[in-house]
Amino acid sequence: MKKKIIIAASLVLAIAVAVFGLFTYQYHQKQEKAKQEREKYENYDYYTGKWEIDSYKFLEDGEGVAVHWKSLTPEEDKLFSKYNPDVSENRLGVHGASNEHYIIRQNIKRLKNIPTMSFPKDDSEGYFKLSIYKIQNHTLKKEDLDLYRFVKKYNKTYKPAEIEAIVEKDGKNYLPIKSYLTTEEKTISKYLWLNLETMKIDWEETKVQRNNRQDIFVDLGKLKDRISESTDNISTTTGVDITNQNMLSFRMNTLKNSVLRTTDPKAYQLLSKKDSQFYILIDSKLDYDTVYGNVQQFIELYQLFVPANTNLYEGITIPSELSKDEQVHQVNTKEEFEAYYNVEKDNELTKQRKVLVEQN
Repeated sequence: MKKKIIIAASLVLAIAVAVFGLFTYQYHQKQEKAKQEREKYENYDYYTGKWEIDSYKFLEDGEGVAVHWKSLTPEEDKLFSKYNPDVSENRLGVHGASNEHYIIRQNIKRLKNIPTMSFPKDDSEGYFKLSIYKIQNHTLKKEDLDLYRFVKKYNKTYKPAEIEAIVEKDGKNYLPIKSYLTTEEKTISKYLWLNLETMKIDWEETKVQRNNRQDIFVDLGKLKDRISESTDNISTTTGVDITNQNMLSFRMNTLKNSVLRTTDPKAYQLLSKKDSQFYILIDSKLDYDTVYGNVQQFIELYQLFVPANTNLYEGITIPSELSKDEQVHQVNTKEEFEAYYNVEKDNELTKQRKVLVEQN
């Protein structure tokens, strides 16, 4: 009997030891997995994840399009946010470039420990892809471009680093792709000019050229504050993204009393959702709180996003270069604005801005 008790006790002890060992092993495995996970996501030099437009609505007159973006990598996005809380909101915004003809989204995963000119073997090691949406006949036609593979095929000694704003030249739309060529002596920047219609590199150069920016513009007065207070552009994208795109990203609930809610309920619903944007498709360029080009057209468009009968002309200053009588005018009503603002002069300046100039 005593022998049986000893055997039973030994068996219980062995089981206890085994269970303890199992729990200890699982705990260490869990700790090791967490460590590897943390090191992996803290090692990202840049990460935006992969996104696509899952729904959109053009305004009937085609002056703009409301889009909603959907993440294709939601689980990885969460992990990146977990280990990079200080930059996750900024990095997970919708990054890219756009004009009235194209919407481009950058999808990037770049690791810190990958040598400068090494290309990742697959998406798990990193990627640089573009989702290119062509705007045509009130539809968005998507084409995906693996920028790493595309540039490597073009010239295996180049590696793409970032994209610039879309440039219009001779009636064509180009996307400048900043790339690096590393030699034993130095690293050289190369700009590859991608023709968005043919999806081919038309030429390359060592200095970037951008459309000329004229500093002559209409001061929007109180409308500047309204744009700043109602939109999230700065917090959901980077400063570079804002200059590369022509869009508005409205804060939640800012459109609840807007004209758009009754005139275009579908566009209103899209813009009221998280991860939505409104792309401006008129001859006006929004740069932070400054509008270049046809200001009258922009204000009439923006009237959709505010309550009916809102005066958007209060405190506007028209510079002498853009006034009909070549005098400076501060106005407070639409009638006053139309009396002094010379849209032909602004349109002529817009043409001059489309001339390429070399940038340092």
